[in-house]
Amino acid sequence: MDGQLAELVPATARTELQRMVLDYDWAGTALGAEEHWSPTLRTAASTALNSGFGMLLMWGPELVMIYNDAYAPMLGLRHPSALGCRVPDVWDDIWPDIKGMVEDVFAGGTIRFEDLPLTMTRRGFDEEAYFTFSYSPVVEPGGEVAGLLNTVVETTQTVLAARRMGVLQQLGSLPRSVHGSTDDAVAAALRVLADARTDCPFGLVYLVDEDGAAARLVARQGIGVDDDLAASVIPDQVREVIATGQTQTVTGLAERLPGLSSVGASPAGQADVHTAVVLPLIVAGRPAPVGAVVLGTSPHLQLDQEYRIFLSLAAGQVAAAVADAQAVESERRRAEERAQFFTDVAVTLQRAVLGPTVLPRDFAVHYEPATGTLEVGGDWYDVVDLPDGRYGVVVGDVVGRGLASAAVMGQLRSAGRALLLESRSPGHVLSALDRFATLVPGAAVSTVFCAVIDPRDGILRYSSAGHPPAIVVDADGRATFLEEAGSLPLAVVDDLERPEADVALAPGSTLLLYTDGLVERRDQGLDDGMTRAAEVLAEGRHLPPAELADLLTEKLLDDAPDDDVAFLVYRCGA
Repeated sequence: MDGQLAELVPATARTELQRMVLDYDWAGTALGAEEHWSPTLRTAASTALNSGFGMLLMWGPELVMIYNDAYAPMLGLRHPSALGCRVPDVWDDIWPDIKGMVEDVFAGGTIRFEDLPLTMTRRGFDEEAYFTFSYSPVVEPGGEVAGLLNTVVETTQTVLAARRMGVLQQLGSLPRSVHGSTDDAVAAALRVLADARTDCPFGLVYLVDEDGAAARLVARQGIGVDDDLAASVIPDQVREVIATGQTQTVTGLAERLPGLSSVGASPAGQADVHTAVVLPLIVAGRPAPVGAVVLGTSPHLQLDQEYRIFLSLAAGQVAAAVADAQAVESERRRAEERAQFFTDVAVTLQRAVLGPTVLPRDFAVHYEPATGTLEVGGDWYDVVDLPDGRYGVVVGDVVGRGLASAAVMGQLRSAGRALLLESRSPGHVLSALDRFATLVPGAAVSTVFCAVIDPRDGILRYSSAGHPPAIVVDADGRATFLEEAGSLPLAVVDDLERPEADVALAPGSTLLLYTDGLVERRDQGLDDGMTRAAEVLAEGRHLPPAELADLLTEKLLDDAPDDDVAFLVYRCGA
């Protein structure tokens, strides 16, 4: 640790990888002992080691690798053995793709790519991955290019999230099955998934018969076998999922059912599908699942949490199509129950696609649609569990009321949840929702308040798209309106940069997010209503969140408001 490179890496809080680089026996590599390194090499190495962005230094004709902590996860199973090795040996799977770029940089050029697709085997399988990076020459005095500095960000999750969001938007935009049947509705949903084989190589939908005795296969896509399917493990898994309502994962399909399905549309190439997820089709008001959907997963992607969320949302859209079709068929049989039919469709759209929110401790919510015949409107709230014990919270308001607004609301809420899980930045979430809202008829001018709560640090980061400001009341009853990071509603201005702001949540503080139905009345200005809400919040600041929500409902909603109402209460623990 006494070498000159160590002097360029701050000694306080060195990471394990930094210590590994400093302790490495570089004499055994083409770089030679560290005391013989040139000042340029030491400076370039320290730049990489001290950077918060992923950096890889390739040095000399042998392209010896020195990399930092942010780069290490991109190596997968190749870290830490990749340190000190040659780039062509470590990245032999993508070397044909990058060799020409490396040669161009050593000739004095600079290379930059955004979301470049690469197929790599860093985790033991041919993996579809995407990267935004630049290759920059490192020049010794005298003008010789001695090395290459690669600054890189892996964008795989961002690319996949955008791709999957487009699939969900198409599923959510399917026309109602007024002239079709349940089987036709399911087949239409699977046709959308057939165009998304990079993420859903195959799909099977089973529906329970009217007597509930058995589940029949009603639609399929991407399947290459016929006779073996009925005798395979899949029907058994389907029966278990329908019986328990719990999602199951089936592996080893390539061995159990050779030729079942393969991925041809993936940038990573052709491969047998070996894993599928079996999900229940849940419809509001039904005591048990109405069927199950079997969705194959790409052999070129990790089946991580984001992938499972996408499959769950896709299954919810299939369930919505089933429920919608069954509701239409019921309407044909019972025309006199048309009003109840619309109620069932509205409930289905909300619960089948999104599901009920299970609230973490210290949260309470209230939801009340303005339209008496519907159980859902255009307002919504959401609480999303994020890594490191943080929470994403959202309250939004779609223009209008009733079923049309509810359908738009469902799409915006699903997109907002997926974006929070991906970026965890309120401003980025609202910017992405801007672009998404332009694709959804009726979503323009919707207002959204989005925030991320860090209970450990007591910090709330927020951004608002034209929404009434949230209110924070501290333990002494002082109220603060969160107005600093406000901007226009969704889809009003193209490429609008959404601001963010942080606010401290002291122990015992109470946060209130709400829609304007809580505070706006015909005989009362919005500011007066917000002031009244802050007063009630201060009055009940010592109550548990659920009791405080009841107090807000009692004091602010006793006059039957004519607009949808949604609000969310959070208490910062002591």
